[in-house]
Amino acid sequence: MKKVWNYLEENLEEILLVILLAAMSIIMMIQVILRLMSAGLTWAEEFCRYCFVYSGLLSAGYCIRKGVGIRVDVIFNFFPKPVQIIIDYLGKLLTTVLYGYLAYSSISLIQSTTSISTAMQLPMQFVYAALPIGFGLGCIRGVQDLVKFTIKTFGKKQPEEAAVTGEEAEA
Repeated sequence: MKKVWNYLEENLEEILLVILLAAMSIIMMIQVILRLMSAGLTWAEEFCRYCFVYSGLLSAGYCIRKGVGIRVDVIFNFFPKPVQIIIDYLGKLLTTVLYGYLAYSSISLIQSTTSISTAMQLPMQFVYAALPIGFGLGCIRGVQDLVKFTIKTFGKKQPEEAAVTGEEAEA
């Protein structure tokens, strides 16, 4: 069970994104073939649109997990290393808080929605559920990233501290 949990913790977003991409590709391929035969699926475009929305929102957690966020490195690299660490930490913290706020506030949108999608007759609550799921995963991955960053950056001894400690041990 622990292996399954660790695998999902490491690859959850990738698995979901691959499933959504495969579903979109298969449905659109079937739609093209059926259109060539003067038929078609009335719900295919709507289905692919909703898969695209889910994949876009799920990619937030994936990007945090892989450390591929947007940052202007040209300006960032002008600062000294200690300032870069602080800016990086504050950016990660701000992103995590923002995702948490967006996940929480999107729940009221789901609760207030009563409409149904046009082609699939799907309650729009399922579509809007992409918001708290995507932002919630982004928030969870952000907290994980902050913990890792804190342990990596502040949890180890700095080189000058290690040198002082080594000299003190010799004395």
